[in-house]
Amino acid sequence: MANPSDLQPPPAGGFRVGRRRLLLEIVGVVGAFALVLWGAFALGAWIAVRSVPYIPVSADITIGEQAWDQLAPKSRQCTDPSAQAFVEAVAAPLVAALEDDRFAFKFRVVDDDAINAFALPGGFVTVNYGLLKAASGPEEVAAVLAHEIFHVVQRHGFRRILRQVSGWLAVGAVLGWVDLGSFTAVAAGLIGQGYDRDQERESDRLGRALLLKAQVDPKGMAAFFERLAQEKTAALVPAFLSTHPGSAERAQEAREGPGLEGPAVTLPSLEGVRCRAEGAADEGT
Repeated sequence: MANPSDLQPPPAGGFRVGRRRLLLEIVGVVGAFALVLWGAFALGAWIAVRSVPYIPVSADITIGEQAWDQLAPKSRQCTDPSAQAFVEAVAAPLVAALEDDRFAFKFRVVDDDAINAFALPGGFVTVNYGLLKAASGPEEVAAVLAHEIFHVVQRHGFRRILRQVSGWLAVGAVLGWVDLGSFTAVAAGLIGQGYDRDQERESDRLGRALLLKAQVDPKGMAAFFERLAQEKTAALVPAFLSTHPGSAERAQEAREGPGLEGPAVTLPSLEGVRCRAEGAADEGT
């Protein structure tokens, strides 16, 4: 038979001590788990940025190609072949002069009046028709393309994507879920946010060197920046300048840089370049 004293409830103080101990244990577990997640996030981003040289460029290509289909789908592309042919012809001597052959550059011209161009990881370059309309000559378009080409070659976009996503992927690995589709979503979301100052200057410097090597007048970028920066109408403020800080200073640097020596390469004319096929409403350059 049980001892009557065994059936008595424990003192009230015992309950309080037990609850306090349980609460402390829960707080400790939650705190430790939060620390693990924070460490995974911070360490993941730190490791990712430094691991870029060891990641094959096939990763850039996969991410860029998927994002490109979202940002420059067939439904947005110019229907008149002259715009596409012009951009490819301007880009040809630049790509040929590149010493880095890791990327097979591809170009699309989209029916958008915003004065802009952007490059996705892997070599996928989009040019808005508005940029072609705003340019006074093919040299200016070539300067923009040379700049964007080196965002790809230097893997600037891929680095930014890794910095944004890698921490969350590390947390996801701890929690047991990882969505690699996040890379594509971030790639699309980063368009228009611009690169940091060091990346912009690097693309400027290398882009000018590429223009010289391809025998294209490097003053085109300076002329383009200066003219657009002088536009007073708000509707004409170019997206390209809004994402490329210090335009006046960079235009000056381009003007003070070395000039072209020897004959310039022959680039196609902008005359007759259209975005919309014959019969559709379109405004020529």
